[in-house]
Amino acid sequence: MRPDRETVWLWLSAPVAVLLAVAAGGELFVGGVFRGDAPNFVAQAIGQDYVTLAVALPVLVISAALAGRGSGRARLVWLGALAYVLYTYVIYAFHVRFNPLFLVYVALLGFSLYALIGGLATTDFGEIKARSTRKRPARAASIFLGAMAVLFYFAWLGEVVPALLAGSAPPSVTAAGTPTGAAHVLDMAWVLPAMGLTAIWLWQERPLAYALAGSLLTFASLMTLAIGAMMVAMRVYGEPVPLGMAAVFGAVSAAGLGVLVWYMRSLGGRKG
Repeated sequence: MRPDRETVWLWLSAPVAVLLAVAAGGELFVGGVFRGDAPNFVAQAIGQDYVTLAVALPVLVISAALAGRGSGRARLVWLGALAYVLYTYVIYAFHVRFNPLFLVYVALLGFSLYALIGGLATTDFGEIKARSTRKRPARAASIFLGAMAVLFYFAWLGEVVPALLAGSAPPSVTAAGTPTGAAHVLDMAWVLPAMGLTAIWLWQERPLAYALAGSLLTFASLMTLAIGAMMVAMRVYGEPVPLGMAAVFGAVSAAGLGVLVWYMRSLGGRKG
């Protein structure tokens, strides 16, 4: 990797990758890490850790290496993988009870946050738009991201609003034993607005949206795969969850991956 304006932030991938292996691997293979967390929450964490180690970590490392060699497509995937890490370890840093890996969670949150900010700030959005060779993949990405935003808003509000009216907590929050639903907060305040705005801007052919679309499609594919794994793990550990929902999220992840590949193929040019 050359230490220029566009690639210097890629070097933060090294500590992120090491810390990610320690956090996810430590939780899976070292006993006594989770102290006092609800079984429901622990089962979800274990399911996600498998996806983090087996899929997200290799995606992060490989995309960073390829982006360092000049691949614009890999840079977008790298940004999406960073968003996945950031999202995950905001939850771990604030919702997992204090344990021996606390400082690892904090470091992951910090490194991934600044790598994502720096990576976005040094991405040439105009160049990415200029390399888009076809409209149909961009239109498909816009529709997919818009649909994700709408469906998840309906799902989360359908859980949160009745609980507010009843003066109680949503069932998922009660089962996880957490003060609030971190996914509710992060999705409705950050991820879903980003998907909705990107869908609109991509339809309007704004340069920023061409970069955000590739990154958010990567994030969505990883996160929905992780959610499916969480549901499988919950079922394995005896937590009540419809196993068919794991298949639904697996299908959504596969659909997101398909749209991502189609979209990335439409980004031609010298840095593809």
